[in-house]
Parts: sequence; C-alpha cells; structure tokens
Amino acid sequence: MTTELSIFDRPIEVPEDLLRMADEKGWPEDLIRRACQLRVGRGGIEWWLTHDQPTPDRVRQNLDRREQLMFGTMRVREAIWSDDEALADLYASSPEEIGDWQVTVERGPYPFAQFRLQEHVSVSVLEDRGVILAATADSSRNTVVGGERTTVHIASAWRVRQECRGMGHSQLLRMAGGPACAWFGMWNYYYVRSGNVGALGWIKSILGDAVKDLADFGGDVPGVPVTVYHLAARPYQGDASGIRLASPADLRRCVRLINRTHRVCDLFRPYSDEFLEQRLNDPSWGDKPEFWIPVYGWPDYYVLEEDGQVVACAGLWDKGRHVREVWRPKAGGESRVVDCTALMDFGYASGREDALARLIGHLVGRTHELGRSHLTAPIEQLPSLVASLQSYDPTPETRALHWQRYEDDNWKMDARLKRPYTDMAYW
Repeated sequence: MTTELSIFDRPIEVPEDLLRMADEKGWPEDLIRRACQLRVGRGGIEWWLTHDQPTPDRVRQNLDRREQLMFGTMRVREAIWSDDEALADLYASSPEEIGDWQVTVERGPYPFAQFRLQEHVSVSVLEDRGVILAATADSSRNTVVGGERTTVHIASAWRVRQECRGMGHSQLLRMAGGPACAWFGMWNYYYVRSGNVGALGWIKSILGDAVKDLADFGGDVPGVPVTVYHLAARPYQGDASGIRLASPADLRRCVRLINRTHRVCDLFRPYSDEFLEQRLNDPSWGDKPEFWIPVYGWPDYYVLEEDGQVVACAGLWDKGRHVREVWRPKAGGESRVVDCTALMDFGYASGREDALARLIGHLVGRTHELGRSHLTAPIEQLPSLVASLQSYDPTPETRALHWQRYEDDNWKMDARLKRPYTDMAYW
C-alpha cells in the first residue's frame, strides 16, 4: 500500500520557462530553484525577472528573511485588538536618539488611537513568542499633488525594540507587504524628526545606494522641511461668544471652509461632507460597544458663528491621552514629558484669520483644561494666521518629509511638491 505524501512533503516543480528567463537575464539557476522551494508565487518570480529591480543580491536577502519567518519563531502579521498591551510595551521600549536626548514616543494605554484617524490603515507587527519586536502603520489615501489627482502612501510609527536593533528586524517586518485589499500609493512619504540622524542608516538599508550619505546633506536628515507650531497651554481669557460645538447641520459649511483654506496645498485631501462626518462619527454612526475607546469626534469639534453664519471651524484631538513624548537627557538628569493636543479639520472664511485665531485661542484654553502641555497647529502654509497668533508665542518644530515615487530607483523629492499640507493624524 502506498502512502500519499502530504502537501508539505510533495516535491516542488521548478517551471522550465522560469529557469530559461533567469538564464536570459544572467541570474543563477539556484536562485530560482530556492525561491520555488520556499514557495514564492510564480507571479512574484516573474516580476523579479521582468523588472530592473530587485537585484539578485536583494532577492537572496528576501529569501533569507522568508526562510527565517517560515522556519523560525518569528511571525509577521496584522495587529489585532488583543495586541494593545504588547504594542504599547514595544513603543515604550523603542527610543530614538536625537542629539543629546533619548526620545521615546509612548503610545498607551490605547496604542491604536492615532491610527484610527488615518485612512485605509494597516498596523503590522513582527512577533516572537508573544513579544512584539517591531511594528509599523501604513496608510494610503487619495490626494492632490501639483494640481493632479494621485494616491499616496505614508508609513508612520515605525519602531524596532531597542535591544533588537541591527538584526534586520525592520526588513523582516517589510515582508508583510500589507493586506491584499489595501489601497496602493503611487507616491511614498514619511516624516523624520530633525536631528534623528540614525534614521538615515535605516532608510539606506531599505532604499540602498539611492540614498546619499549623511555628509551630503550637511550632517542632518534630508527631505522637504515641514513645520508645525506649538502653542503653550494656558487659560482662555478672550471672547468666547459664538463659539460652540458643531452639529451635523454645520457639516456642509465646515467642509466649504476647510477646502477654501487648504485647496492650494499639495497633499491636501479635498473634503466631502461624508468624509468629515465619518471622521467625527469616530468612525461609525450610532451607538458604540462598551469597550469602544473614544479618540476624536463630535464632542471635540467646534465652530465660531457670527450673525447666523459659521466663519471658522476646528477640531481638537486630545493626542496626549494616548500619545506622548518622553525626553531623557543622555548625560542623566531630569526627563520631561511632552503631551499635546492637535488642531484638526480647520478652516475659515475669506479674510477671517481673526475668527480662526480666536477659535484656536479657545482650543488652547481647552488644552489647558485637559492638562496637556501645548496645542500643535499645522499652520505653516497660512502665514497671516501665524501672525494672528503671535500673542500665543508659537514655537516652530520642523521635520523632514521624505518623498519618493513608487518604483523610482533614485530617491528624490519631486519638484511638484511645493506647499505640503500637514494633517496631524499622520504627524
């Protein structure tokens, strides 16, 4: 009696046409055989053989990581509800080196808070026997760049546990590739904190020689400079007349004000009534289950109304409730915690910077009531508004925006990216 082999023991055939394609391209035959043995799909192998990238060395690295994930204890997967404590522990254990400081961006007690505000988001984790070693959040959305409609992808909150760095775990995490039904961005971008020179080595490990050495950029992180302003929390003592919480009846007017304010900016996603409503519904309408953790919604969205007309609108996301920065001096000494609120979904009528400035002042007061350190306002592209807020001593913070087209071998910023809009959900 013959025993039928299991699906795992059956010999794997190597298609002759793939070997022929590899030979024509000058690739070694053993590379294709190994890929088939590791069950790389035919479509993936054909992609390698019909494009300029990746190189054989990159494919070998890819196969090494695939083998490690297939036969070792590590797994790459999407995060699930029950990962909240383990994911918060990862972020608390993953500091950045910024000059004389060690900066830890803690995400807890609810580490998914910021990602809930992003569009088409997926949080991937690298796990080893119940411990999360690395994680990243990937989001894609429609937007406009250089006057043209396009789709962009942003990677954020990419972290590797401190004791695991230098082991290639970030490359293993990239093996996830994202959910099959996720949106795909034709442009990739992300923010790097000024002074985080260690990030360049990580970027080079992913993009290879397309990224220049740090010395070529004067010793700091390269990219398009993007600035937000911090307004220190303090009680509001100004005129609060006309300021109230928004209602669904205000949606259409608020959408018009938001689009009018930001329409000339690259990376601005034109709002619709449905988009703003869904964001403020956090994100679904109706009752929420008892375990649902509020992040940002109708109780956080305000308008300023004058003579029956809404002239300014803005939301206040209590970011510091679940996301905060802990700055520790490397030389020892007292640490400081930076927890903030963030200005969201804001706009104002033509010529009414004063109205939005008054509304922002009210939100600065609300920030003080929440016990946060400051309000972060992405108002770089509105210099007249910045001028209207000088009494709040706005302090700038600048980060580098990295910008790359999908499948572009040369890491570079496209000339069309002129006035980048910043949505604090992605900062």
